[in-house]
Amino acid sequence: MRVRIALSVYTAITVAGLGLSVVSPAIAASASTSQRAAAVQAAESLDVHREKFMTLNGCQTAGQQGIDRGHWDRYQCAEGSAWPWVWNLWTNR
Repeated sequence: MRVRIALSVYTAITVAGLGLSVVSPAIAASASTSQRAAAVQAAESLDVHREKFMTLNGCQTAGQQGIDRGHWDRYQCAEGSAWPWVWNLWTNR
């Protein structure tokens, strides 16, 4: 049982590390990025918070699926307070 837990933890750490290598250029972005994201949400009336995602790709996939299904017209994935670990999906309805 302990081996299974240890392997699960190791896998989670490895996946998180690989995810960071994909978004590492975004880490160098300035701290005002989240402020700009909030301004864009207000300007485009993206005021409905849908869900939090662990990866940017997961957030973008969910946003596009919502458009394809007709649930909303626009979406934005904004970094959360625990960035880079959390991405917030904002939509217009």
